[in-house]
Amino acid sequence: MPVLRDALLTDLKRLAIWTRRCLLALLVSTTGWFLCKGIINYTQTMHVFDLRRIEVRGNNILRRAEVIDAMNLPLTGSIFETDLSALQRRVEALNYVYGVRLGRKFPHTLFVDIVENDPIAYVAAPEYFILTDEEEALPLPRGRFDLVLPTVTGADSALEALNQGTIEDHGQLQQAWSILDYIHRSFPGLFKELSELVFTPNGEITLYMAETSTAVHLGGEELELRIALLDAFLHTIVGKKNLMDYSYIDLRYERQVIVRERA
Repeated sequence: MPVLRDALLTDLKRLAIWTRRCLLALLVSTTGWFLCKGIINYTQTMHVFDLRRIEVRGNNILRRAEVIDAMNLPLTGSIFETDLSALQRRVEALNYVYGVRLGRKFPHTLFVDIVENDPIAYVAAPEYFILTDEEEALPLPRGRFDLVLPTVTGADSALEALNQGTIEDHGQLQQAWSILDYIHRSFPGLFKELSELVFTPNGEITLYMAETSTAVHLGGEELELRIALLDAFLHTIVGKKNLMDYSYIDLRYERQVIVRERA
């Protein structure tokens, strides 16, 4: 009997300890719940996490106001109530946007990081538009002409039927894009000198330099080879002459560079 009594007392003590621990855990969790609820109610009442600021970064072409308008945010609300995925889709739908990353910066800021397509040329048409490095044809951003870019002129009248966003149905623009993209990637110094890419009536291409108005006749074939030849020629005259000394450079003849010096 004493053994049975001792075992029963031990079990009762264990039960009491377990009960106290359960009650303590329940008390702590209940207190924590009320504390969290109180903090949430306090922050909502004091508007601690209300959206007050939007940071737009990486935009060189798009205006900050355009990006914020596209986000279409409600006038009031906390940063926790914003659907970042929906906002990202809206910003990605804008012209010139290659990629977007959105996030929250506590306590009251949203940030929008934008990667834009790189414009490489204006295209002279009934309404000017821009060629990008992604082989797109996009309208001018809010009528801006302050981007320093060469201009494609002389392309045929099929420009009027060009579908925004693609140049795949226009052979001349595809050719212009190919040449300009090649110069932009391979000869950035030469690209900065370009003012105009002109399609002549016979379908050949002439480049004009910005500062000197020097004409560079490329012809209509083996254009990348001739551009590389032009770059090599310009390197050979460094320290002796410069583009200003020439009224034109003719590269239409095989293995020849024909120049005409200004009077």
